[in-house]
Amino acid sequence: MILMTKSFVGSIVLSWLVSACAINANADNEAMFIMSSQLTKLSAAVESTVRYKNPPADLDEQGLLLLSTQHDTQLLENFSGFKVRALSKERHSVVLICTADGLRGLLEDAACTPALDRHHWKDSPNQPCEFTVETVTTCPAP
Repeated sequence: MILMTKSFVGSIVLSWLVSACAINANADNEAMFIMSSQLTKLSAAVESTVRYKNPPADLDEQGLLLLSTQHDTQLLENFSGFKVRALSKERHSVVLICTADGLRGLLEDAACTPALDRHHWKDSPNQPCEFTVETVTTCPAP
């Protein structure tokens, strides 16, 4: 009887742990999908700057992000606690969200496409914080 009770209690604890992990994973998934939505807005602002505002050619990544979000600073503030990178090439842009330490890429988007381009956090969790979307092949010529 004691053995059966220990087994029963053990299975309850195991079920609870699995449920807790699933709830945690769902919360993480939900947070990443919310961040994906926020990224599409940020990448659209950067794309608009690159295409229509003729930013200086020597503008670095952070300068491009600041210029692109000066009308709505919340676009960039949504990603506090993360490393945000921006690439401008051939009058198109790509925005990459990485872990705070800058080691892993999480999300990547070129605003010239209708959907978010890369969910690195889900599809390739060990992706370095480097651009993988090529504007030349992804985006139509300006």
